[in-house]
Amino acid sequence: KEKRYTRWSLKAGGNISVIYLARNVKEKNNEPGYCGGFTYDINNFVRVSTLYTRFRPINIAPTWIDIKANTYESNFEILARFPNKKTLLYPFFGLSYNTYKGFFTGQSDYLNLKEYYPVNAIVKNQWLGLNIGTGIEHNFGILGVFVDYRMRVGRQESSINIMDVCYTGGLKVRLPYGKLAKKLANPNDRFHWF
Repeated sequence: KEKRYTRWSLKAGGNISVIYLARNVKEKNNEPGYCGGFTYDINNFVRVSTLYTRFRPINIAPTWIDIKANTYESNFEILARFPNKKTLLYPFFGLSYNTYKGFFTGQSDYLNLKEYYPVNAIVKNQWLGLNIGTGIEHNFGILGVFVDYRMRVGRQESSINIMDVCYTGGLKVRLPYGKLAKKLANPNDRFHWF
């Protein structure tokens, strides 16, 4: 008998990103991070996903030191299923909330950011971004693997620009039906709690 799954899945993995594209002028500017989130299948063609990403502290010397960046996002994914019913291709779009905090030295300031920020000070930026991208996923029963590519567009100082380009990959766990799933699906039904 084939195992039945709920509409919920958990995912976790790692990514590489340029983190604030216009400011990251290093020759090798891809930075690693880790991420986690969940998906909810609305139906066979559309699902909602969330993802939290945290990047390790980085330096864009000599202009920026000790940068900490995080991203929170939510996307709609349009599902295209392969004939094997285990592989999915999913273009997606959504919104992200991005944070960037670092020490601005003002040295080699090619972008003339001194107009906006004091020199030798900690600068904090937050912005809403528009996400657009695509991903592929393959499921092996309860477990699956996924790879995503995304761009985030947002407002940078005085203009709208591509803020981030990111590649993400990891594992996905589909939640099977069981006692816990029944409790979550019917929280007001007292008979499922005892």
